[in-house]
Amino acid sequence: MATASYKCPNCGGSLTFDPDIQKSRCDYCLSEFTAKELEDKSQVEERAEKTRHEHLKAYNCDNCGAEVVTDETTSATFCYYCHSPVLLTDRLTGDFQPSRIIPFQYDRDDATGAFLKWARRKKFVPKSFYSASQLEKMTGLYIPHWMADVSADVDFAGKGVNLRTWRSGNTEYTEHKEFAFARHGKVDVNNIHEPALKKLDKPLVDSITPYDEQGTLDFSMTYLSGFFAEKYDIEQEQVQPVVEQRARESVRNLVMQSIGQYDRVELNQDRIDMQIKGWHYALLPAWILTYLFKGKTYVYAVNGQTGKSHGELPIDKPKLLLTAVLSALAVLALLLAGGAFVW
Repeated sequence: MATASYKCPNCGGSLTFDPDIQKSRCDYCLSEFTAKELEDKSQVEERAEKTRHEHLKAYNCDNCGAEVVTDETTSATFCYYCHSPVLLTDRLTGDFQPSRIIPFQYDRDDATGAFLKWARRKKFVPKSFYSASQLEKMTGLYIPHWMADVSADVDFAGKGVNLRTWRSGNTEYTEHKEFAFARHGKVDVNNIHEPALKKLDKPLVDSITPYDEQGTLDFSMTYLSGFFAEKYDIEQEQVQPVVEQRARESVRNLVMQSIGQYDRVELNQDRIDMQIKGWHYALLPAWILTYLFKGKTYVYAVNGQTGKSHGELPIDKPKLLLTAVLSALAVLALLLAGGAFVW
């Protein structure tokens, strides 16, 4: 027999019809909804659910034969029944076959250690944050990136100015020295990369860069076994302006570093002509962890090659308040003891 119940769109609690107000009411968050409001919300949710299912695809596990359902961007996952690694090879061929990869250098234990070392620098984090059940949620994921190799013709010229000031008696002296410089030639910058997945938190992923691009290898599916992986859903043309800007900044920094340190640099020629020599579709490793605390979801990332960690850490406000009170009491006790000593 089919059954149904109405849930609050705001908190998920059960709704009951209140004859006094002629609305459905949630006893948990106290939200109120008319019949039309619930019908409209239900239609929106049904369309969203239908769209979600249209983007799901089923595969069969080679180990146990069970059905494995994934969304449209997943290219490596695990069987939910036997937990064997599953590589979706049709999503790793043709345009979706990566050409480069940086393999994981940090396993789960290493990533957990790096994450805890980073997190424990901040006080007043909830104790549950460090529980084993929480840390078990850490997931190794290969994130798709577009990677470009860039060649730039540079033409820089100008002068560097150094100033030295000193006093002798009542007189102040300033020494002004100028040094002319010119930088002409070609600069190659390789492996400029940009994430290529819409659903990821881009600022979070950017925060665990840089990767050591010297560890970039030719792609092989063997590196994916035992990890999750996603395929790109952002086209190369969409990230090209960002990659070009990043390459330009990198080239400029290299040129300015070669000029040296001056108190002031004045440029009268500043030209960079760039050409992208080639594009690569690459997978870069990250460990991802989520934590739900007081209704808010916190997401963390650990660089799977270097261990660099980042994310917003939650604050246990009662713990913070208790520490503040104890500190205030300690200060008060010292003041009172000091006053008694004086008297």
